[in-house]
Amino acid sequence: KTVVVLGSGWASHALIKAADTYSMNLIVVSPVNHFVFTPMLASAAVGSVEHTSMTEAVRASNPMVEYLEGKATDIDVEGKKVTVQLNSL
Repeated sequence: KTVVVLGSGWASHALIKAADTYSMNLIVVSPVNHFVFTPMLASAAVGSVEHTSMTEAVRASNPMVEYLEGKATDIDVEGKKVTVQLNSL
């Protein structure tokens, strides 16, 4: 069973942390490779919190997750396929 997650926001981050990756293949597709804890942005802007303490890399959240840096350009629900445009290096 394969689950494709689009994006690396709040819901994605929660699923990545809690998912049983032994019973499913989890693939995350997102143009950014990290999650940002947005309530701390104001504190980072004034320097009371380091930006590194409010971000977490997708791969660090769950090393068993496959990550593709790009964006979904098409979703075929019936065919169970997602077309992804990868970011260029």
